[in-house]
Amino acid sequence: MAVERYHQTLPRPHTEQDPAQGTRKASRVVGLKKFETLVYLMLFALIAAVAVYVLSLNMEAYSLQTEKTQIESEIAVMEGEIGELKTEVTDLASYDRIYEKANELGLDLDNGNVKVAEKYGKD
Repeated sequence: MAVERYHQTLPRPHTEQDPAQGTRKASRVVGLKKFETLVYLMLFALIAAVAVYVLSLNMEAYSLQTEKTQIESEIAVMEGEIGELKTEVTDLASYDRIYEKANELGLDLDNGNVKVAEKYGKD
């Protein structure tokens, strides 16, 4: 009995008759309250802000990666130059080259008159 009273007190949605099908279908528009609209707008704004933040982080990571690659290539070039310079130093410091330069300048090799000089400040 209580159930029947409950069903009688419920408002019934407005129904329209579809003439083509002969069935009834309910037409009711659901409206959003102001608070719900505000919550949805805030949620949308939050999602948009997070998306922009993630994209900016990705762009920054990409720019840092390109800068790192550029610096690594510069380091490789510098290491190549250092290797060439070390080879040149080794060639210029060779005994045979020094002996040739000494002969060109008119210096003679006298084994009895050889003095060994130590570097200053060497401990």
